[in-house]
Amino acid sequence: MACTLVPINMDDPSEYEELLQQRVICGWNNTPEALAQWHEKQRAGLKSFFWITTTKSTSTTSAESNPPSGSEPNSETSESTPILAGHISLDAYTDPPDSSVANAEKTRLTIRTFFILPEHRSSGLGRTSMALIESLAGSEPYGSSKCEFTTLDTMSKEHYYDPILGPEVRKVMPICNQEWYERQGYVVYKVEPRYEDTIVLENGEVREVIYNAACMRKPVQR
Repeated sequence: MACTLVPINMDDPSEYEELLQQRVICGWNNTPEALAQWHEKQRAGLKSFFWITTTKSTSTTSAESNPPSGSEPNSETSESTPILAGHISLDAYTDPPDSSVANAEKTRLTIRTFFILPEHRSSGLGRTSMALIESLAGSEPYGSSKCEFTTLDTMSKEHYYDPILGPEVRKVMPICNQEWYERQGYVVYKVEPRYEDTIVLENGEVREVIYNAACMRKPVQR
């Protein structure tokens, strides 16, 4: 599916509210405090933040669209309605700082806050959005000619296939994200514990877990 990336204006109340609602659906980083931190990084030039937009064609009759004189009455025309289908960012920072992931010099830039609304998934928007954000990494104003890699992190696939944790993981992650990113050309360069969670296993056991993150990267194409 065709899409474009449009910079997010977090000073616009309607855009801010839409972003907040999408984060609520996403399930994390969905507080005003989290958005305020992103806004600060955006102002500092460290977070390039975009709407993932697509369009929906709608048909209207000539009477509805007030066509020029001489057109056929009640003929149909097609109009495109923009849809904010999700959001994605290209960041020159990470918390805690890790220069192998991202840095202010923009030799590494990391793809973050990547979210597509459920009703727009399985349509190719994910692949297209990744290709578009990657194309921005190698030049100004969002990237840099010095950028060597785009990076990202996701839950290690070891958990997706784990006989005990796997069923719980697959409830919230229908596909294996690491394998999806591998199909986009990303390779793992390190694995480290990162994501803390409390889960209830199928036998009723409550367990505190720390999932490993697979840190992945892909060379910038020019």
